[in-house]
Amino acid sequence: MKTISIVVPAYNEEACIPELVRSIHNTFKNLQFNYELIIVDDGSVDNSFEIIREQSKKFSFVKGIKLSRNMGHQAALDCGLNHAYGDAVISMDADLQHPPDLLPEMIRLWDEEGYDIVTTQKMENREAGFIYKIWAKLFYSFFNKYSQIKLTPNGSDFRLMSRKSLEAVLSMPEYHKFYRGMVHFVGFKSTTIPFNVQKRFAGKRKYNFRQSLNLASDGLVSFSDFALKIPMILGLIVFFVVILFMIISLVKLLFLGDQFEKGWTSIVVLIILSFSIQLVFMGIMGVYIGKIYFEVKRRPVFFTQEKIGDFKK
Repeated sequence: MKTISIVVPAYNEEACIPELVRSIHNTFKNLQFNYELIIVDDGSVDNSFEIIREQSKKFSFVKGIKLSRNMGHQAALDCGLNHAYGDAVISMDADLQHPPDLLPEMIRLWDEEGYDIVTTQKMENREAGFIYKIWAKLFYSFFNKYSQIKLTPNGSDFRLMSRKSLEAVLSMPEYHKFYRGMVHFVGFKSTTIPFNVQKRFAGKRKYNFRQSLNLASDGLVSFSDFALKIPMILGLIVFFVVILFMIISLVKLLFLGDQFEKGWTSIVVLIILSFSIQLVFMGIMGVYIGKIYFEVKRRPVFFTQEKIGDFKK
């Protein structure tokens, strides 16, 4: 019998974990699959890991991993995926905004239709603010225009991967993980299904806007070098504008008797503008160099402090 692994990163989700376990258990009661639920505690400061321990005693399919500190959502996800042994692996959030009711359809598309990757697209998220929605729209538009791959707009980390597609993704040695891009990059047969984001079962949203910006930065730097080309493009534009200005000035001087305009203000403005542009582009290159700095160190993405349950991998 085939096995399905459910991987769930969790940070301060003590109120959600029992309901998550119950929902997964009820979902799989009528499915002909073995299953495991791996909950990765990403350095929670509440009683999340103790709740996981209690649930593991009640249900043998529940397994827990406690990270040594808060490593971030993508690192916790990476930890769970590396420990999953299922023929297919599904990642989802602990707050139940990713509906467990969608799992049977995701599994059917893999098991019966032959899709290696089943991604999801958020159609409605009432808890997302106006600024966040605008930001998400701008990010996906820019990313899809200038990166190596195309992302599904309003995608999420709620997805299914077959064993072979998961192994392909895990073979990519990035330190700064951006799984939404990595999953698309491997290029296996995939499909997308829409879903409405559910209301959080309990607690408050843990992933803030700053973390979203950091994740977006990791994705753009990992899959696009467009920003590094901007200085060259702008430099060429400025070069041709200056050449055109010189030609016009010489024509006016030689044939129309005009004199060159005098004025220190315009010169100072041009100097400051040029200096500012250089600083901006130095900053862009600094971002790429900083990412390279962390990549070449090859540090582990996560450190496990404790494990609960029988891990076969």
